[in-house]
Amino acid sequence: MKILIGVMLVIILVFVIYFMIQKKSKNKIMASASNLDNFKPVKFNTEPDFPVGFGYKCQWLAIKTMDTQGVKNQFKLRNAESSNWESGIAGAYKGYYFITPPVDGWTLIINSTMPDLSVQKEPLKIITELSTIFGEAYYFGTHRIVEYHGWAKAIEGKVERAYGYVGESGETIVNIGEISHEEIENKLIFTELNVEEPVLPNEEDVLMIAKKWTIDPLMNERNYSTGTGYIGTLK
Repeated sequence: MKILIGVMLVIILVFVIYFMIQKKSKNKIMASASNLDNFKPVKFNTEPDFPVGFGYKCQWLAIKTMDTQGVKNQFKLRNAESSNWESGIAGAYKGYYFITPPVDGWTLIINSTMPDLSVQKEPLKIITELSTIFGEAYYFGTHRIVEYHGWAKAIEGKVERAYGYVGESGETIVNIGEISHEEIENKLIFTELNVEEPVLPNEEDVLMIAKKWTIDPLMNERNYSTGTGYIGTLK
């Protein structure tokens, strides 16, 4: 009888540990999707300024349109207010979504903590929808701590190319479509980790393909116009 009770207690303990792990994993994903729950309000500057460079330890979308208002409406940005580049980029690195004023025909959505390609390939769903409306939409993301690097392009509602790698696990998490000629020309072709001489992506590769596909995120190309965009949340 004592043996039976002991076995039952072990089984119960195993189930408790299992559900605790599952809950922790679920909460981790939810934290990525709603990263502003505990953030304090930030005052953003509305004085127009020139574009500010970004890119490292960040994620962003690039939409081929000058209709910033239209992007804001389609992206369903909540609690939106005007923001210039300097305070908008600062907010984006704190978890806010910054929709930039148009720059060289592109509108960008910048946020350092949006769900990445490892979270149910969420960016691919977003750029697919945006490209259906605006024609072209792109995703870029990089974070040196876990060596996460990824990029994707969608044209008229179809993902034509997507690549994502996580160095922490040594895993290619996404590899969709034919390698683009921009990737080939700039030697952005990579191997897996388990080869004799692996060729792996880094953060500079993400900035390079972003520059070739869309616009230089470091904003070093030319003299730009001043402007303001929108800052807000999705929750």
